[in-house]
Formats: sequence, C-alpha cells, structure tokens
Amino acid sequence: MNLEKYNVTRRKAISTGAKVATAAVVTGVVGGLAGYLAGTSGQQESTVTRTVTVGGGGGQTVTVTNTATATVTTTATRTVTAATGPVTPEVSITFASPEWLPGRLTGLIAQDFPAWSKANIGKAVEVKMDLIPWDVIFERLSTTLIARSKEPTLLISDSQWLGQFYVGGHIRRLNDYISRDPELQQLLNRFDPALVYFYMTFPQGNYDNIVGFAHEGDTLLFVYRHDLFTHPTERENFKAQYGYDLPANYEDWYPGQLDWYQIRDIAEFFTRKAGDELAGKRLEEDFYGIAVHMSRAYDAIACPFGSILYCHGEYWWDPETGEVEGYINSERAVKALEFYASLVQYSPPNALELWFDEANAVMQAGRVAMIYNWAGFLPSLFDPAASKVYNLIRVVPPPGHRGDDGIFRRYSGIGGQPMCINAYSDRVEEALAFIKYWFQPQNQRKWAEGGGGVCIKDIIQTEWFRNLTPYNRAYADSIPFQVDFWNVPFFAEMLTAVQEEIHSALAGAVSPRTALDNLARRHKEIIQRENYPRAFERYGRPAKNVAQLIRRGLPIS
Repeated sequence: MNLEKYNVTRRKAISTGAKVATAAVVTGVVGGLAGYLAGTSGQQESTVTRTVTVGGGGGQTVTVTNTATATVTTTATRTVTAATGPVTPEVSITFASPEWLPGRLTGLIAQDFPAWSKANIGKAVEVKMDLIPWDVIFERLSTTLIARSKEPTLLISDSQWLGQFYVGGHIRRLNDYISRDPELQQLLNRFDPALVYFYMTFPQGNYDNIVGFAHEGDTLLFVYRHDLFTHPTERENFKAQYGYDLPANYEDWYPGQLDWYQIRDIAEFFTRKAGDELAGKRLEEDFYGIAVHMSRAYDAIACPFGSILYCHGEYWWDPETGEVEGYINSERAVKALEFYASLVQYSPPNALELWFDEANAVMQAGRVAMIYNWAGFLPSLFDPAASKVYNLIRVVPPPGHRGDDGIFRRYSGIGGQPMCINAYSDRVEEALAFIKYWFQPQNQRKWAEGGGGVCIKDIIQTEWFRNLTPYNRAYADSIPFQVDFWNVPFFAEMLTAVQEEIHSALAGAVSPRTALDNLARRHKEIIQRENYPRAFERYGRPAKNVAQLIRRGLPIS
C-alpha cells in the first residue's frame, strides 16, 4: 500500500499552542485535581494568544488569551509523579503521538511504567514520547512505516487512517495476542461497542481484525447560553412565536427528543441586530443564533454534516457494496444539506470559515446563543481569562431529528483516535504491557483528571467522571450514538470531495442537489478505480451495514 498516494494533512490548525490552549484543563473546572495538589504553589504561567475574527467584512476581532497552559502542564506532571521511586529502565520504546495535551499527558502517565513493567513482565521499560505536530504527523508516520522502521513501537492513528495503515501491512492485527491473554480479552469488553466499531477494527466493526485500542475519545457537543434560554422574557417571546418552550435544562435536550429543526428555530429567534434587545439589554453588536463548523479544512464539514445526514436517515454509501447513488444524493440527503445550508443565515458572517477555534471564539466573545463543537476544545470556554460567558453556558448532547417515517434518530459524528502497534517493531511484548498499564483504573483516572478523552466504560459511566467537568456528562451520554465515515485506504480523496462539494452548496454557488450529485459522481469514480469492495474482500466485511441501520433508525452499537 503506497501511503504517499493518499497524502492528507490532518487539522493543520491544531498546533501545539492551539490544542493545548483550547484543550487544557482549566484550574477550577476539573475539581478532581484539587486533592492531588493541595498546598502546591510556584506554578509558572504561560500565555497563548490567538486572534480570531468573529464575522467577516468588518466583524469584530477577538483576541483569545489563555494563561492556563503552563499551569495545567505542571498540574498534570504533579498528578502523575511516580510514587514508587525511580527505576532504572532496561529497555526503551517510542510512542508517536500528536503534539497536544493528550500526547503530553500520555508521557506523564507513562513515567510510572518502568516500575510497573518491572513488576509485571520482569523488565523495566521506558516509554519515550515522540510528539509530532498534527500538520505533519500523517506524513511522518507514513514515511517511517514505509521504511519498515522498528520505532515507534506504539503510534496514534486517526480512526480514518486505520484502513491505510492496516491494508498496507504497517500496523499489527492483535487478535492472536488477545486470544492468548485473558487480561486483553477483559480489556476489550471495557469499551463501548461504538468505539470498538469505529476506533479499533478494520473493516469497521469486524472483530476478526482488531488493529488498535481506543486511546483518546471525542464527541461533538452543543454549548448553549443557559442564561438566555432561561430568561423569562425570552422564554415568553419564544413560545409566543414558535408554540413550544425553549429547552431549560439538560433533560430537555437529553434524553428529551430535541429536534435539529427546533435548533434552527432557536437560532433564528436569537439572531439579533445591534440595537435590538436581548435578555433585557440593548445590544451594541450583532448577535448570532448558532455557530456550526462549515470550513473547507480537513473534516470540518464532514463531521457536523454527517451528524445531520445520519439524523435524516441517510449515510454516505453502502459500505458492503460501495454503492453511492441513492445514498449520498438521495432525497433524505438533499433535505439534510438544505437544512445544513439554512443555518448559514443565523451564523456569524464568517460562517464558511468556522471550525473549532472560530466557534469557540464567537462564544467566548458572548456573541452567539449556541455552538456545536468537539468536547476536546471546550475547556477554554470555562476559563474566566478567556471567556466572557464562562459562568453562563451549559453543555449537552446534540439533538436528533424525527423523519417523515416517524422515527426519531439521534446520531453524531465521532472524533478521537486509537493507539496501534507498529508491525515492524520487535517490542510487541512491551507494547502490549503498556496497553495493559495504560488502561489500569488508576491511570484512566489520571487521564480523566488531566483532560484526556476517556474511552473505558467503567470510568465513563461513573458519577465521579460525569461530574468531573461541565462537559463530561454530555460526553458520556453521547458516546453510544457516535458514527464515523470511511476508514478505507482511499478515505482522503473521499473526504476532500465532501469538503469541496458541500462547501460550494453552503456558499450558494450550487444547489444542494447539484452538490450531492457531483459528490456522488466523484465518489463513484474513486470507488470504482479502487475496485471496492472486491479488492478488499480478503480483510472481511464490515460487521454491520451502517447505512441500513441508520435508515431503519437502529443503534449502531
């Protein structure tokens, strides 16, 4: 498999500073750290500044400054300091990870691994982190794997890369190891099936090919202005205009069956002009109803539009046959794109450039009623130094949609990454030992407290975890209805076509129907050229036909 043929740049915007700034654990948000840090002091502050324009054509420029980065790094370091004393490493392995908070936190938690491995496998193993910027990690890993390098022993793969890496023979199939090891068998049962399906197998959900273990989880969540939604005058006016109540609490959103079309009503209602009144105050600036990712960058469109597509009862293709006609350009898909495009009018003027940082910036500036963003980027919203509304917002699972068939569907695009073992490494025993160590309950607690995306059910489902941050409850409730797109080796070209064609519809250059017809044509050409599914039959079939499950409104996991 020539990985260079499918070169893709992964989230260039996620630099070290941007990711650490937005995904840092803000002091006071993660209360679980207080017990570890009572009486500590002397932490040095470091400032990360990012300037984002909220609205084009004269829109406000917001400088988002987060001073929590160094504090959080020190916090995480102290949290995971080895209590067993120093152990001299006998063996070293390398773990390649994106250069962001989860990667740094992994390295900190790994500091106790030499002592653990000495006690459990008879040798002290050191894990050295190779932290690689997101904008080059795919290319770096590809080059290394093509050269059959023994290091890194462990590596982070985006879920969509699994097909490229496994079909190319570059990551290990783990089934034989799992079948011989009761601990690994037990570990496999600790993941929500949705994460096994999309993070850990190829083809999707095929337990015959387990190729990774879920490391960093992420979900798309809604953040809304609770103060506005509960304001008596706004509630009264909304009900008079739309005939139903604004959602007032978490249960109204979930398990309540709030519909995407109600979200549009709410976005329309809260879209105001400077000079209008909002919650009893005269606005000095325009105020927007919603901010949803719509940028052409990487998967900024594919994930939120995918959520809306699935809720309309449609999927990108038939993953068993490779058929796209009548799927991505079906009537249900056209309705989904028409709806997605209709949100532009209630969004900031730079709507077509919105991604995670831009969505955060407009909320931090206090100029939007709702945003739809990844859990991993939400902590800075609760930082008083960065956010005007840190104490006025709430986080909830995303809505669903009741289709013409009467079925209410709630699905959402998945984020996050698995960790895999390099097929060319001669340190498989050590890698498997680290996987066992990593998922020890005490280490998963440290992972949660430090800001990592926990993937283990027995942690996620605890009240301790759900109450740890303002967004953990919504994260935990959203895990079971996550859906991915493709993890086939040619996914990059499929994704590029999605970003280009759907963005053109959002911009009004073509109609939603034309955009999806064009997308279906491009996808069909790629699929036929790659001889899918025939060329991939030796790897087995997806465990379930996700398209059929979504059309029937059934759970994925």
